[in-house]
Amino acid sequence: MIVKDEADMLPAFLAKVRGLWDELVVVDTGSRDTTVAILEAAGAKVLHRPWQHDFALARNYSLEAATGDWVLVLDPDEHVSAQFVTQARALLSNRGAGAATVNMQNLREDGHVQSEHIVRMFRRHESIRFRHAIHEDLADTLLPQLRARGLELLHLAGPIEHHGYHRAHAHARGKKERDTAIIEATLARNPQDVYLHYKLLELARFWGDEDSARRAAPQALEAWNHTPDSALGYWAGELAVMMVDAMASGQADQALDQLRPLSEKLPDSPAIAYRIGELLESLNRFEEARFAFERAMQVQGPVINKQLCTVRPLMGLVRLGIATDNMEMALTHLRSAQHIAPKDPEVAFTAGLLLAPAQTSVH
Repeated sequence: MIVKDEADMLPAFLAKVRGLWDELVVVDTGSRDTTVAILEAAGAKVLHRPWQHDFALARNYSLEAATGDWVLVLDPDEHVSAQFVTQARALLSNRGAGAATVNMQNLREDGHVQSEHIVRMFRRHESIRFRHAIHEDLADTLLPQLRARGLELLHLAGPIEHHGYHRAHAHARGKKERDTAIIEATLARNPQDVYLHYKLLELARFWGDEDSARRAAPQALEAWNHTPDSALGYWAGELAVMMVDAMASGQADQALDQLRPLSEKLPDSPAIAYRIGELLESLNRFEEARFAFERAMQVQGPVINKQLCTVRPLMGLVRLGIATDNMEMALTHLRSAQHIAPKDPEVAFTAGLLLAPAQTSVH
């Protein structure tokens, strides 16, 4: 775990992980509050390392100090569930397991939960290390190890709640400026790192910074055009959508013309299918839009944003039902969306309009 001035987050974190860890290794990058005292009182091994604007370096420093057979990577704003604790402890006795993805639930301020399966638990090995200065990842070093040793990558379904996507918390921590500076500095050294271009555009989207997105999109496209298809990861569909949205400036016809050729480099992507559905919907090409929304829900394989193959295309079909006066279709898909994400703003608003009981006035 990497920390700096996390005294407000640590009590809840430590209460949740009780019974989970045998060794808690923490890299502190310069805390000035009571972070270190809280961790040491809990029995943690606290390492001190100046912040070098590189999350992978800090993560790898903690791996060097770890002694356990298994490693679990967590942050102070991630709260494990009791179900996860049970499943993680049980995994230790599975001789065929080499690593596991976790069910990360990114809590949004609008009440929606974005689920993401990411590798956070693995058998410790000196060759397994993180890459990328920000949004660090270890897949490039982990997966070859699993293949070489004949071990499986499993999934732990018990949820972990991630509270770091609340804008107020992120703003107070200066995350936008910190993350932007790290990404831009890294891209200055390696402008063809298409993954970091994706992260820069994702950052602009999170903060609603359209000017930054417009500036970043052409450089992202340049890197995309120099990247082999095989090197474009599961995130590439969302990258394509963000690039086109930034460059097309609201012109649906132009966006469609740009997005479809990009999609030819990729396996089926729910992000691209859903966005094509939205664009066709805006052009009143409703039958084509329906096909695109349904396609988004049929795509198999890893997706970075579960909304894009569930709630969002369902609500697209709801809108199409309303637009074509097919209320049976609209209500069917609305109820499906309610089951998945009842607090989603569009779901809640539409349900209020379509499902509110009729009012009778007595005079």
